[in-house]
Amino acid sequence: MQQIILFLCLCILALPAFANEKQAEFVFEQDEMFPHYMARAEKYLYEKKLWINEVNKNRELNAVMPFELLPDADVCKEGKRVGVLLSHGLSDSPFSMRDPARALQAACYHVRVILLPGHGTRMEDLLSVSRDDWRDSFRNAADQFSKEVDVLYVGGFSTGGTLAAEYAWNNASAVAGAILFSPSFKINSGIDWLSPWLALVKDWLDFYVSDDFAKYASIPVPAIAEVYKLSKEVRGLILDDPKKLPVYIAMSQDDQTVDSSVTEEVFDGGMIGSNSRMTVYSKEQESGSRERVKVYNTDWPQFRILGLSHMSVHGSPANPYYGEAGEYRICAWHLADEPLYQTCFTDMDNWFGERSDGLLEKSPHAARISWNPDFDLLMQDIVSFMRVNK
Repeated sequence: MQQIILFLCLCILALPAFANEKQAEFVFEQDEMFPHYMARAEKYLYEKKLWINEVNKNRELNAVMPFELLPDADVCKEGKRVGVLLSHGLSDSPFSMRDPARALQAACYHVRVILLPGHGTRMEDLLSVSRDDWRDSFRNAADQFSKEVDVLYVGGFSTGGTLAAEYAWNNASAVAGAILFSPSFKINSGIDWLSPWLALVKDWLDFYVSDDFAKYASIPVPAIAEVYKLSKEVRGLILDDPKKLPVYIAMSQDDQTVDSSVTEEVFDGGMIGSNSRMTVYSKEQESGSRERVKVYNTDWPQFRILGLSHMSVHGSPANPYYGEAGEYRICAWHLADEPLYQTCFTDMDNWFGERSDGLLEKSPHAARISWNPDFDLLMQDIVSFMRVNK
């Protein structure tokens, strides 16, 4: 018992030092103009990125670059300048936000997508990043964007959605609303609270070299611990201070990365505006509507799909890389079994979904779905939400 107490005391004493050692190399600077930020990002990424295939350097660099999309002046009528700032999630890159960004651009919105510190280069760079680095980048980007547009929305995927929600709650008078794809308000684990302690003594739970140029294959424990802390802090912020600020959430009830039940609790208890909306995809629930919430059943045997994954909600089937006929499949569940991994990639009649016993019964080498067959309908709903609330 004395040894256990001593160990815990040492861990507690080590926590401040551990936090102070974290410092990201690349963040969005205060008052920085977006073209300058992109130029810095290009130089930084070119020098730091671990290339999957050096022959495709330009393509790989473009995939992880922050970017902005302007409304088509020949199509879009003059009026209020509406901006949307988006952020990707943990282990991802701006590539993951391309589909919603393009849909919002087509609806005449000015869209910017930032690169979170520690991302886009190599997964080891997440060892030395903190949630405050992510916060600083999002806040600085949003503050600057708000000076250039008449109306600002903030949004993002997973951890990016959490950052957007926090910014919206702290700057409710400066934003028109928030758009959150599979936001992280709690990691989907009963022992996520252990991650800050485990991060003191262990860097990785697994370590796989990525073959995907748009995201990392493994996430270090310290980065998971930062997401745990951020999610807990933002969850508390929203539930302790309910607001009528319009929020749109799209999520899968079958999400294995974040706890969808907690997301529903945060929506019901903290996002109390009558104009807030939630779209829930579920392989168990029947399609239908209730106050502020739409449910879509995702048991689609005709498409060989059973449920939507954490990363698929905001993905277009037409995406040439992650889409229905895309060149890359998410088969990371099978990385420890090379034959299963290869079969996952090559089976033309494979099944797709979020990992579950039911899915693996249909195909032991099933792939994680990375697109949403109803993506166009989702984005139409989001655009309608924005037009009502701007």
